[in-house]
Amino acid sequence: MTTKKVRAPKSTAKQEKRANGQGSIYFDHKKSRYIVAVPDQARPNKRRKKFFYSRREAETFLFEYLQNRGVGKATFAANPKAKVADFLKSWHSTVRREPETIRSYSTAINNWIDPFIGNLKVADLTPAVIEGLYGNLDRKVLSGSAIHITHTVLNSAFKDAARLGIISYNPMLSVKKLHKKSKPSKHIPKVDADAIYREATKDPSKHARVELGMVMGIRPGEVLGFKWEDINWGLRTITVERQLQRVKGEGLVYKDLKTHDTRVLPLSIKQIEILKVHQLTQEVAKIYWSSDSGLVFPNSKGLPMDTKNDHHSWKRLLKAAGVKANYTRYQMRKTAITNLITNGVDEKTTATIAGHSSPSVTMKHYANATSASMKSALDVQDANRPQVQMTLDVDIEKQGDYWQWIKVVKGSEVETENSSSNEVVSSGNVKPI
Repeated sequence: MTTKKVRAPKSTAKQEKRANGQGSIYFDHKKSRYIVAVPDQARPNKRRKKFFYSRREAETFLFEYLQNRGVGKATFAANPKAKVADFLKSWHSTVRREPETIRSYSTAINNWIDPFIGNLKVADLTPAVIEGLYGNLDRKVLSGSAIHITHTVLNSAFKDAARLGIISYNPMLSVKKLHKKSKPSKHIPKVDADAIYREATKDPSKHARVELGMVMGIRPGEVLGFKWEDINWGLRTITVERQLQRVKGEGLVYKDLKTHDTRVLPLSIKQIEILKVHQLTQEVAKIYWSSDSGLVFPNSKGLPMDTKNDHHSWKRLLKAAGVKANYTRYQMRKTAITNLITNGVDEKTTATIAGHSSPSVTMKHYANATSASMKSALDVQDANRPQVQMTLDVDIEKQGDYWQWIKVVKGSEVETENSSSNEVVSSGNVKPI
């Protein structure tokens, strides 16, 4: 292995003396390097050194250093030995976001960032290293949303660090984000949704919980934050103005809504009835409570219900309903919004009920096509097809598990075919499957 030789400067003439604080350049004969020595911006009484092979490189660095210092930008990392894991841990403790966002950031740091680059020095982190991390996560078949959160964490952390002068260079400025299509959860199919709802009606509390979640589309945290005082029985309205969230170090706390906008939703007579029955049965249960928080859905002691308890209650409901799919509580909300859209409720009204800032959010992330809406679309296609005389008529009859296709030309049967029973066919003379 050959090492690059650095020629010592021929002239030993006295160099032009720089003013105090402007740094200096000199040649170290032992290290065979040019050294730039400049004041430490964070610690004025100390000096930082940087080594170069040529005087031109040293002078270029010193020029950039003085230029950056003049506009308040850092040239050296405040702590050049800091590891990525320690840096992100410190950054995470200062982040001010919603509790769910904080938890997702923590998951990304602990599970997807630290295991790969946590032991690297922050000062040594390059765009190539970060893009390599994305490649590793992609090979682990992580979802698009996981990679997106990882990118968001790193981008936010290094942007803050560069702004505060903790690092001299933000590697994320040159990182190419890996775009991987995520697979968002969909609405609960009608067959399963009906089974869940019917099972929920056996318990007034579960009935009210599913009504608010799967029919009205209210977020889980908002449901757990409801108080009886939020319901106006006379005007038949319910006010959504808070959500219940678990915050690390604080426990269960009431937080502002995601969009920070209070919304008042109308209630139907049937919904008033469902909530009133739940309220009456809750009065009986109060004899076992240790406290009354005025909540519509408290825990067994009358206190705020942890989201884990709500989750377990939902899973027990799925099992009791005979539903095998592992649906989440949030899919109740998607089901409600999808039902509103596919049954003709306009986008603006649906977005208002859902608590979205824009109808585009509703349509992009929540509205899904149902089998009924697809059938309606086929009916529209058939209705708008030009009426022409066909030379070949087809009749279909079901024989056991198969559809019998009988082709008839000018009144005479000429050919018979079989089709799988799960094949969807749309024609004027087709019997419904």
